[in-house]
Amino acid sequence: MKTPSSIVSVVFALVLLVVFAAQPAASTGANLDAERARGEKLVETGGQLVQTLQLQEVLGPLAPIALSPFFALTCMSGASLLADSGILPDALANNALLGKGSALNNGFVFAGLLVLTLVTAAPKFFKVTKPLGQAIDQLEAYSGIIAIVAVQYLSQVRFGGGGDEVAVVVEAGIFSFTLTTLVAAFSVINIFVVNTVKFFFEVLVFLSPIPAVDAAFEVANKAVTAFLVALAVAYPWLAMVLNLMIFAMALLIFGWVYRRVVYMRCVLGDPVFGWLAENVFRKPAMTVASTRLPTRVARTLGPCDLVVKAFAGRSYLGVKRKARGYLVSCGGKLRFIALRWFRAPLVVDLPAPGEHVEVDDGLLSNCVRFTDATGETVMRVLFTRRYNDLLGEIRAALGADSASVGEASHASAREIVCASGAVGRAVKKGARETLRAELA
Repeated sequence: MKTPSSIVSVVFALVLLVVFAAQPAASTGANLDAERARGEKLVETGGQLVQTLQLQEVLGPLAPIALSPFFALTCMSGASLLADSGILPDALANNALLGKGSALNNGFVFAGLLVLTLVTAAPKFFKVTKPLGQAIDQLEAYSGIIAIVAVQYLSQVRFGGGGDEVAVVVEAGIFSFTLTTLVAAFSVINIFVVNTVKFFFEVLVFLSPIPAVDAAFEVANKAVTAFLVALAVAYPWLAMVLNLMIFAMALLIFGWVYRRVVYMRCVLGDPVFGWLAENVFRKPAMTVASTRLPTRVARTLGPCDLVVKAFAGRSYLGVKRKARGYLVSCGGKLRFIALRWFRAPLVVDLPAPGEHVEVDDGLLSNCVRFTDATGETVMRVLFTRRYNDLLGEIRAALGADSASVGEASHASAREIVCASGAVGRAVKKGARETLRAELA
């Protein structure tokens, strides 16, 4: 009877065979035999690699790391130290990520991760500090990705057959790479997708009218993370299957969620990071034309009078709602440049500057509204409150009415930047409908 580990090895090897080894059908029997031999060799070497790298022990912890990176790594480091002390079973000594040779098997690493966990979790318990916590969450997610890839690499060196990397090469068209690289790449994608979906629901919880729901969600998130880490330690193959199920469900809604999460992260994080850049790192103050465009687009358009990082407030001429891009004024023409994955940016012409352009202030972001002769909204473009000190110049560049610019907007922007409290207080005071409209 096959063990779960051997079954996982065969399944993983077969998936690799289908995805990377499939080539167009050959016209001769000799070529078919050669392709069949290549496939059999890939299955054999892929199964050997899975056993050598203990794949279920590498992929099992990805779900908890995606939910709470620093806390999951803290729990894993603690489990490694407990196993080293004899409190947990000795079987963990051979675990790919938790054994004695693992980077997590270190008291200083555990202490550092514990401090990072407390620092990043504390702001998420209260609505007033939640926007700051969400901004920090971006750094935590990327730090977690870098950390787990580093741990995988170090563990693979120590456990990969006496210190030598298993050099199984996969060919896909003109590209070739080792399967260990493939595992690391899958880990990055897995954590990124699940963490993105988690962040989306975390912001929805932030908009809830119940004051204590933020703390309850954070406690529940940490509890689920701890459970998944315990499952990965005790039953690695089951944790890997559960992780793949979570990843598949998150992937189904990733495209729709991702555009909104990028927007949410920008509106919550841009004012904070902008303030840090100018006041801590002494970067030059932002101007209406200081934002950098992608090189290819900048060369095509030439010098621009206005460049603002922005988001599409509604679908327009192929641009999807909440798509990230730039609002650009160049040569008397307004354009929205939407960024796209693995493709050239989409450049869309907007209505000309003038009387049919309005700029409205919001709690989270500002909105440029383009209307037709009847007053019907044609297009909405959103940009963050980091540009609040430049609202007068932006309105002038767009030919919009500047009568509503005042000190209140600047004061509100400073509150969000310095204390990250204005949004939280707005939620507590009942402005949730306005916030939901901006995030929708």
